[in-house]
Amino acid sequence: MKTLILTSLILWLVSAHASEKQNVNFYDYSIGVSYQYLTASDYQATNDSVTIDGGNAHAIGLYYKGEPHRYLQFATGMDYMYMEDTLPFTQSVKNEFTGQVSSKESSITGFAMYAEAGFKFAPQTVERMSFGLLAGYRYNNIERAVFNCDSCESQTLDDFESSLYAKAFFEYQLTQNVHIQLNYSNFFADKGFDNAIGLHISFMGL
Repeated sequence: MKTLILTSLILWLVSAHASEKQNVNFYDYSIGVSYQYLTASDYQATNDSVTIDGGNAHAIGLYYKGEPHRYLQFATGMDYMYMEDTLPFTQSVKNEFTGQVSSKESSITGFAMYAEAGFKFAPQTVERMSFGLLAGYRYNNIERAVFNCDSCESQTLDDFESSLYAKAFFEYQLTQNVHIQLNYSNFFADKGFDNAIGLHISFMGL
């Protein structure tokens, strides 16, 4: 349902601006914000003490994109990730101010960095639109822990793999200062993310 709503919104924004005939070119370089909805495969650490039974993740971040030539595009960025913990551990936590003791479940959070490059094509018959295919590498650094608890147990998920990936994208420039990209990524990892749907919004051309 989330994917359907997101796709419908993108198509509505594109159609709303399709009638404008201004010759607005894509920026060669830009910065912006990104969101990804990722799915993860089942994960078992080598010491058999940490398990993730699949799950979905959300990632928000900043990125920098460049188009040095007409048919080339590259990007790099950093994300903060939150992942659903389907098999959390539970720990008793004492509030330092009130003294109240409660039971809290763990969550999975972390950071990611990525770099990607590939080819894009901008048909001359359709203004402001481009699409393409990129190859990239995503470095993941995540852990399972109780949120906002300094003395609680934490589990670093070292075996959750960083990965090469392939990304297909569709991009459209809404205004002179804003353009959006809708993309799909497929990751090549046995223990890590499987795929992702993402939205990039560039808001500053350089």
